[in-house]
Amino acid sequence: MLRRGLPLVVLLMVGCSSSADDVLDAWKAAGESPSGFTDVGEKLPGGKCKAGKVSGLDATVCVFEGSEQAKKAEEGGWALIGTAVGSVVVSSKWVLIISDPRKEDPSGRRMNVLVKAFQKKTG
Repeated sequence: MLRRGLPLVVLLMVGCSSSADDVLDAWKAAGESPSGFTDVGEKLPGGKCKAGKVSGLDATVCVFEGSEQAKKAEEGGWALIGTAVGSVVVSSKWVLIISDPRKEDPSGRRMNVLVKAFQKKTG
């Protein structure tokens, strides 16, 4: 009986796991083009983060053990943006740091689409 139950447990654990790749897939599904995303470790303390570009904007996606840790990391996200136009969005156990240092999105429409897709996937 234990042998039969083990594959189901493993399948459930895989189905429940979430990573930054889930957010990248959501952006792709929304017609955006994430590229160059690599593991950047704990760019925000306690988080597992990936950073790269999406549709010309700089983005970092971090997942934390829980929503409290993610909320605590928000301030650190603003520090990463610096003086660029950008946003830090906390959604459950996720943090998105997105910025436009090259002023490629003057209207903010692209950033808005990316934030909404992120919130839909992680909320």
